[in-house]
Amino acid sequence: MMKASKALKAALFAATAALMAASMGASAADGFLADRHAAKGINCKMCHGPDEKNPQTPTIETCTACHAKDALVKKTANVKPTNPHVSPHYGSDLDCSNCHFGHAASENFCDQCHQFKFKVP
Repeated sequence: MMKASKALKAALFAATAALMAASMGASAADGFLADRHAAKGINCKMCHGPDEKNPQTPTIETCTACHAKDALVKKTANVKPTNPHVSPHYGSDLDCSNCHFGHAASENFCDQCHQFKFKVP
C-alpha cells in the first residue's frame, strides 16, 4: 500500500509538472530562472543542496560559485540609469535572490524605493 501511494504521488507530481511546463510556453527561455538552469543541465541539488526534503534557499555564495560577481558587474555596466549589480547600499554583495527568483517571475528589488525600471531576467 505504501509503495502504491508513493507511486501515485510521483505520477501526480509528474503530470502536474508536465501540465505546468506545457502551459508556460515553448522554450526554457520563456520560463523561470530554474527552467533556464534545468535546460543547461543544472539539477536542483546544485542550488538547493542534497536534502530534497529540506531544500535550502540559494545564497549569494551559491550563485557566485558559478556566476562571478565581477563578470556580472561588468556585463551590466552600461545599464541605465545605474548598474543593477552595484549599489551604494550593498556594493556588489546584494543577495541574488532579492531580484532573481528561481521558481517565480523575477522582480526589481530596487524599485521598492527607487524608480529605475530595470527589466530583471
